[in-house]
Formats: sequence, structure tokens, C-alpha cells
Amino acid sequence: PTTNNQQPTTNNQQPTTNLKLLILSAYYHPFIHPRAHRWTVLAEHWAKQGHEVHVLTARVGAHQTDVVLHGVQVHRTGFDSLKEWVYRMFGAKQGRGRVGGAPQKPGRWQLLLEKVYKLVWKNIFFPDDACVWYFPARKKLFQLLKEHDFDALVTVSLPFTDHLLGLAAKQRFPSLFWIADIGDPFSIQANPPNNSWLYHKKNLQLEQKVLGTADAISVTTPATKEKYAQLFGPASTKNISTIPPLFHPPALTAHPLTAHPLTAHPLTLGFFGALYTPTRTPDAFLDLLTRLFKLRPDFQEKLQVHFFGEIFPEFYEKLASQSAIRLYGLRSREEAWTAMQQVDVLLNIGNCTDFQLPSKAVEYMASGKPVLNLSYVENDPFVHFFQGNILIFNILLKKGKVLELDLLRLIDWLETEKPTYNEAELKAQIKPYLVEQIADQYIRLLSPKSF
Repeated sequence: PTTNNQQPTTNNQQPTTNLKLLILSAYYHPFIHPRAHRWTVLAEHWAKQGHEVHVLTARVGAHQTDVVLHGVQVHRTGFDSLKEWVYRMFGAKQGRGRVGGAPQKPGRWQLLLEKVYKLVWKNIFFPDDACVWYFPARKKLFQLLKEHDFDALVTVSLPFTDHLLGLAAKQRFPSLFWIADIGDPFSIQANPPNNSWLYHKKNLQLEQKVLGTADAISVTTPATKEKYAQLFGPASTKNISTIPPLFHPPALTAHPLTAHPLTAHPLTLGFFGALYTPTRTPDAFLDLLTRLFKLRPDFQEKLQVHFFGEIFPEFYEKLASQSAIRLYGLRSREEAWTAMQQVDVLLNIGNCTDFQLPSKAVEYMASGKPVLNLSYVENDPFVHFFQGNILIFNILLKKGKVLELDLLRLIDWLETEKPTYNEAELKAQIKPYLVEQIADQYIRLLSPKSF
């Protein structure tokens, strides 16, 4: 089994009394989003344990504004972005964070709207595109805090707007225990969420204020904590704990993808996730495929790559023009998990940052499948997460490209029988990332309040 330095210690200590918790997250079920999945699972787990759990989140389509879902009291108000507001105004059934059909070439109107969004709205909003949610969420947040005596407020990023709401709540209710869960940092992103020319200094000030005001802070990787220490000083990290990705296996589905059977080719690769400029782009992988097929023409007949996840307009032409690639768009977690079991090799395209770990890393590990990882940085958190794991094959890119020697190594690896872990070994690797362990780590952040 893997020896993973990031695996958390666990204990069975439980709070002596049931807690009353308020989770503030712009993304929640039914959004298909890492933050939505993580906090839906945690909220429902705590509710099953007997805690009273409330969630303040954004509206989605025709879903009720106040409803109890699996024991969780969900309060919906406002919209998490201007796009969602537009979808609602025009009755659009498809939008960001929703399961839909296969990606299509963007039309002229879509390209025009994307250009207006990037040239106008993205250059003026602050702190991110969830700013339109701030005031309706703030009003509802204060109402809930007046009506209930919560043991803790948990704010979730991204978006960073959630933490601004945490700051507002802490100012109005100073005795409120506030946990800031930072899934993605804000001011140190490779691709700033706003106009850095206008807001860079303000971004730094606000993120530092969150670190200094929250009673407890959770991040996904030790590297994120180190980045904050370098940027804001060691004192800024005194309340930071590292809580890794959560694994909660969805049910398997029978035949999720009949249009393009995943077993139609002798060798299949699967990529699961989203691509973002410039944090994570497909260019290095597309160059790798072109050179691979030139060196080994027979691979064009036996190799196929399946992309699961939202495909933004700037990537569609690049990916669709490669005949070996099949695009599926955003799919349910059940479909994606089933597809992971069907492909031969899982593909991860790394971030250009050395402190972010995609949440899918733990699902890749749990699948028991070989993993091809393309690293843009030497200190890749994805590689660290898989440290000692026999299933990963890592290639460190040089100037955004795969070296010729590494390409030859890859061909040999693809054609060689891969090692495997047995079921018991896989369960042992994944145990520290199950909901019970992750939920307990958050509860321990409340100590000594809850024990």
C-alpha cells in the first residue's frame, strides 16, 4: 500500500453534545462541483449523526428556496453568478454545474456573450463572479444567525465571496465560531478570479484578513499553508489545519454512455475534470498525442481518450479536432465513477501551481486504475498525494512539453502489464479519506467548544 505523507491521523473522539451548524456555500446539491459534493456529503453525514445542520446556498433552477434534504435544512437565496441569473431569466435548462449533453461547437451568440463576459463583466466584478450573491446571502445569513444559536459557521471557497460573508457575520456576531474552509486560495491563484491590475492589493488584504479573523481555517494541502506563510508570515497560519480530499463513492450505473462505448478500443484513457486557462490546459497532452501517433501510427487505431467534464469554448476546437478524443461534457458522479471503472488508464493533467490538489485525486486512487500524470511543476501536489503508489506514471513537462525520452518511456509503460492492488490494500489506502474521518477532523476544529 502507498505511504502517503498527507494522510491525516484519525481518532474516534466525538462531541459530547449535538451541535448546531451553519454551512455557507454558494455551491451545493444539485450542482456538479467539487465544493458542492464535499459539503453535501459532510452536511448529510452530520445530520445523520444527530447534529442540526443548516446550509445557506444559491438558488438552482426551480428548486425550493427552503427545504429539508436528507435531514439538512437547506436555505436558497439569490444566484451564485450573473450567468445563473441570466439562465433563470430566460428559462435556460442547461447551465454551469448541470449535467447535460455532449459539448458542441460554440455558436456566434455564445462566443459573443463569452467575449462580453471576459472583456466587460470579468474586468469589473469583485471579488469574483459570485459577487451578485453577496447581498441576498448576507440578508439571509443575518436572519439565520439572529434566529438560531449556532455552534459554528463554516464558509466554503471557492468562491471567495463566501468568506467575505464570513467576515460580515463575524463583525456583526463577534462570539460566533467561524471556520473558513479554503478549497482554493484566492489572491495567490495563477489565474486571478478578478482584474488583478485593479484589485491585486485588495485581494491580498482581504485574504489576509480572513486568515487573521477566522477562528479556524482548513486547507487541502500542506503546500497551501506554506504559501500563506511565505506571503503573509508564519503568524498568519497559526489557525490553519490541513484536511485532505474526501472520498464518497457513488453508485455504479449499468450503461451510462451508450453513444461511445468505452471498450470499443484496445487501449482507453479517461480524463475527469475541468480545464481552466492558464491553471490547467490540454496543450501539452495534445502535443503528446500528435507526437505519439507520428512515432507509432498503430496507436491511432487502438488508442482512444475520453474526456468527462465541462468543456469551455476556448478548448473545444483543440480537443474536438483530435480524432482520438471523445468529449462527454458534464456527467453525473454516478456516470463518471462507472466510466472510471471501464477505462484502462486514468489521465491527470496537472496544475501550473505547486499548491493545489484536484479533489478527483482521491477518486483516482480509489479506482485502483493506473494513472498517467503530466506535471507542469516539480513539486506537484498530485505526485505527493500518490507518493509510493505503484499505480502512478508521472511525466515532468519541460517548457510545457514531454521530452522525447519520456515519450518513449510512456509507450513502453502503455504496452506493459500494470501492477495492481488488491481490494484490501485499496480500502486501507482510502480509509483516511472517507467521510467519517474527514467529518471528524472538521468537528475537532471546534475544540474545546464541542468536547
